[in-house]
Amino acid sequence: MESSCTEVVAEPPVQAVPEFPRRRPLVLSDQAAVRATFSAASPEMSDFTFACLWIWRRTLEVEIAAMDGGLVFVVNSERCPRFALPPFGTADPVGAAKRLVRALEDEVGPGASLRLVPSGLAGEMVRHGFTAAPDPGAADYVYRASDLIQLPGKRFAAKRNWVRRCLAAHSCEYVVVRGPVVAACEEYLEEWCAERDCDGDWMLQAEARAMREAFAAWDVLGLRGGALRVDGRIRAFAVGERLSAAMGVQHFEKADARIPGLYQVVTQWFAREEFSGLEWINREEDLGNEGLRKAKLSYHPARMIEKFIVAPGA
Repeated sequence: MESSCTEVVAEPPVQAVPEFPRRRPLVLSDQAAVRATFSAASPEMSDFTFACLWIWRRTLEVEIAAMDGGLVFVVNSERCPRFALPPFGTADPVGAAKRLVRALEDEVGPGASLRLVPSGLAGEMVRHGFTAAPDPGAADYVYRASDLIQLPGKRFAAKRNWVRRCLAAHSCEYVVVRGPVVAACEEYLEEWCAERDCDGDWMLQAEARAMREAFAAWDVLGLRGGALRVDGRIRAFAVGERLSAAMGVQHFEKADARIPGLYQVVTQWFAREEFSGLEWINREEDLGNEGLRKAKLSYHPARMIEKFIVAPGA
């Protein structure tokens, strides 16, 4: 297991973004440009924040380039052929998407694709002779913030009961993740991983790696976090950020499963403390995992955000 003594990341000097087809690895100094481009597009998909691209880069290595006044991102994955994300901020999104796919087709062959493509752009690409297929495991679960905070009505009765059970049995305190609490959350992550043998599971290992990156660059990335001290010790935390003017995104949530109701408490309290002024909370995808699917459905999502894989036509 990797050491919990992660080196704290500082912001490096700004580097110029090359014009496509040239590209270079994403660096921390790209944050301002990427944030501005995403903000102008006001995306609802959980994947489209600078922090998300940065913390997952050890598993999904991201390259950045400029194109037609906007930005494009090419991803080198351990699990599938190199792919690109949909273009952002370009003058002609369909034209930029076509250029991206064709360039990747020259590099990787018939496996070339755009992934995490919103439905509107996917439909336009189909009209231009490309294929588009939904990626069910990547679809985001979106909830009303008021539902996660208030747990209203009969359908949330079981959740309210779990919260009451936890609070009746334990002293729970919400603390904002900053300063020494960042290191305390990282220590709890290592404990959580040791109990579940994260190094023996590819997905858990990748997720733990991303969380370590988040903690290492915490003061730079502007993430929001909440931790729960249970009987005096950090036993749960959640991490997210603002996605748009109306929506927050929760990237991670970990809790001690041996404490009944603790997951329900951290879900409710994080939503209340960090996203109470927003209309929506995006709690990301289920990755095709049945356990995750059931857990996310149990909170009654208001809607799903589909994502598509676009590839060259026959």
